[in-house]
Amino acid sequence: MLRQVARSVRPAVRNFASAAPSAGENEFIAKRNAVRQHAAETTDLWRKISFYVCIPGILLGAAWTYKLESAHHEHLEHMKHENGGEAPERPVYSYMNFRVKPFPWGMQTLFYNPEVNIPAGDAE
Repeated sequence: MLRQVARSVRPAVRNFASAAPSAGENEFIAKRNAVRQHAAETTDLWRKISFYVCIPGILLGAAWTYKLESAHHEHLEHMKHENGGEAPERPVYSYMNFRVKPFPWGMQTLFYNPEVNIPAGDAE
């Protein structure tokens, strides 16, 4: 009998998804839509910054570095040409390339370049 009474009683408020939203729900939906709009605007801003500022900056930096390094290489080649095809002797000072104990891979640093750097054994 209790079941029949419970089935016959209708709730005063509709409790399904198509119910009209209350004032609190409208405020929540408005805030959520504002956050979505802000996120879309911010994403668009950073996309424009990336394409119109960062990429051209990287390309300009690469071009400047290439120009600088090519001038340096030309200078080294000119010095070699003046000295009969060999690089001129560099001054060896006691404080340059001072090694007390070798690195695990040998006496040279990790970024050693034999065309530019003085070998560590010559600086003693």
